Amino acid sequence: MNAPRGIMDPDHNFWSWSGRYVGYRLSDGLFGCDGRQVGYFAEGDEIYGCNGSYLGETRSGNRLITNLSKKTWTREILIPRFLKSSPGHRDVNAKEMLTGHEDFPVRREPIRSI
Repeated sequence: MNAPRGIMDPDHNFWSWSGRYVGYRLSDGLFGCDGRQVGYFAEGDEIYGCNGSYLGETRSGNRLITNLSKKTWTREILIPRFLKSSPGHRDVNAKEMLTGHEDFPVRREPIRSI
């Protein structure tokens, strides 16, 4: 049975090319385990930050990598959403970096209280 749209699917977790856990996909959004929206999916496999800048794309199913030739690309700006935090996942083995690419940017700073 399929989960209703909008429910976090454990098959939609993503790691950077270097193997660091990035977060999960919920609908068209990419969220970190702290619940902050990292960006959104556009054009199928491309990911843009909430500020509209290209961050990277999916490869090998659940890996994220940045194509250097697309770093100047932009899309619409979004107001980031905040969801409940999730436990996250362990990091995995790194993959050999592809020519013309760099690792997907992974944010690791904690949320600060105001």
